[in-house]
Amino acid sequence: MNTTLRTMSRSILISLIGVFLCVFVYQQMSVAAWSSHSQENTAICTASGQQSSPQIIDDGVGGAIIAWEDARDIHFDIYVQRIDAQGNALWQKDGVPVCAAPENQKRPRMVSDGDGGAIIVWHDMRSGIGNYDVYAQRIDAKGNTLWMKDGIPVCSEVKDQDSPCITSDGVGGAIIVWEDFRTNYADLYGQRINKNGETLWAKNGVLVCGVSGAQNAPEIVSDGTGGAIVVWQDFRRNYADIYAQRLDASGTMLWDKFGIAVCTAQGHESFAVAVSNGAEGAIITWVDTRNGTNNNDIFAQQIDGNGAVQWLLNGIPLCTAPGNQNYPVITTDGAGGAISAWWDMRSGDFNIFAQRIDISGCVQWEDNGTAICIESGIQNRVSIVSDNNCGAILAWNDNRGFPADFDVYAQRIDRKGMPLWKKNGVAISTASDTQCFPVLVGDGTGGAIITWQDGRQKDKNYWDLYAQKINNDGL
Repeated sequence: MNTTLRTMSRSILISLIGVFLCVFVYQQMSVAAWSSHSQENTAICTASGQQSSPQIIDDGVGGAIIAWEDARDIHFDIYVQRIDAQGNALWQKDGVPVCAAPENQKRPRMVSDGDGGAIIVWHDMRSGIGNYDVYAQRIDAKGNTLWMKDGIPVCSEVKDQDSPCITSDGVGGAIIVWEDFRTNYADLYGQRINKNGETLWAKNGVLVCGVSGAQNAPEIVSDGTGGAIVVWQDFRRNYADIYAQRLDASGTMLWDKFGIAVCTAQGHESFAVAVSNGAEGAIITWVDTRNGTNNNDIFAQQIDGNGAVQWLLNGIPLCTAPGNQNYPVITTDGAGGAISAWWDMRSGDFNIFAQRIDISGCVQWEDNGTAICIESGIQNRVSIVSDNNCGAILAWNDNRGFPADFDVYAQRIDRKGMPLWKKNGVAISTASDTQCFPVLVGDGTGGAIITWQDGRQKDKNYWDLYAQKINNDGL
């Protein structure tokens, strides 16, 4: 009996060891998909032709979905790829075609479908020059396109529709807003699409703003109740101002029919970006020239769900330092406020600075922002995402080492604006030639997945796409 038990125990132990070794080897193989060296990285697409303008969202399970413009077939098309948390490509090599219709398809924007897939929208030229349209497609977690081949028309009105932006409707569909020239002037229209690809509002969209002058560069965030808040640059009084509108789930405007003024200070206000405040409103930052045409600053404002501005009239200054501050980006601070970063020329070269503003409109870090990277050379094209712990992760272009070529660097900052990784940032990619235009998404554990355009291949006429994961410790 004892011999039998010993034999059974030995067999069970051997089996368990075998299972452990299989799991261990599998994990090592999976982890190996991510490179551990900044000169290697993980290739997302190295197909012929140019791959550019990447967009990225999380897949809900620690990985990411990446979309881009792709010229492997001469004209630009839209492609997409999914990678898991270990860096393995889950769909076909070099990506799945979302749209390969005639002529160019460009400017993809993307949002999660809430089920491991994505809804992608783009600017589509299949109908010819002067008649650009907006199309969309849904792709599931396995890489299957779910709607009509080459996408469904969101708006195919006469003349141009372009610069689409997108947010989730909270139930598997999306709300899309775009610039629209059907009246010969730049107005804003919107449409909601459900998870089956059916348009829910008026054919070719509902009017968001059609006042005199141009309305352009729209940005959109969810209002948390099935609708959306739209922010844009507005030329109704010749100078560029910032306006906003809220749409409910049925496409009805909830604020003044011409939009509410976020900022109408003297000079131009432009390049607005927004993030939800978690309470049916939004926090908005923008570039502001009220202090001089060659003295761009960064201002911010909060709007509540009723369209009432919450802070000082025309906004709170985040940075009024000497020199130009440009192209802000924004993410939530997880506590009703926001963290914004920008390119900053106070030293004469572009560096990266950031500021946190709380729900009451009080800046939390040092005056004119905290330095994220003030290395030699140029640091620009910053992107930002929440670290899910009241801080943020940032990635940017950086040519500190080789003035002719840019690399990609990143930094994580805590709620107090203190760097958690190496001073002036961690090298994400220092491969040969140029790496640029990084975008990133959080990995859910304080790290991030970053993707960018990459020129390391010998044919320098074209870009490829690479990616890298960095964990919460900056490794």
